[in-house]
Amino acid sequence: METMHVVELEACSVTFYDDGIVHTHFKDHHLVSPEEVQEMFETIEKERKGRKALLMVSVGEGTTMSNEARAHASSEASCKYIAADAIVVRDFGHQLAANVFVRHHKPHRPIQMFPDHETAMTWLATHRDLIDPV
Repeated sequence: METMHVVELEACSVTFYDDGIVHTHFKDHHLVSPEEVQEMFETIEKERKGRKALLMVSVGEGTTMSNEARAHASSEASCKYIAADAIVVRDFGHQLAANVFVRHHKPHRPIQMFPDHETAMTWLATHRDLIDPV
């Protein structure tokens, strides 16, 4: 799997792969805002020329999303940009927060949590039928 390129935003780095998978990593010690989530979505939309992406999300040490950011990330409007989410869970506290996102906000698309990047990427690859080919 080839990396196309990386876009650095203030809150996160967004890595685009040539197979429709996008990896967003939110930087260390940050409270992610809804505006930063929207900036990430708009970056994906621009780079993918309006085509949805399969999104792998990871977060740095001490990083979390505000409730408003979680609500925005899982909103029906977010499905315009994202076809499926794989959340890489760093530790137990992060797993609890990710569980809240999955169970409380209930995104309108496939979503799973994974212990590492490899299993997350493998799962996302099984959902390529949800996105337009390049």
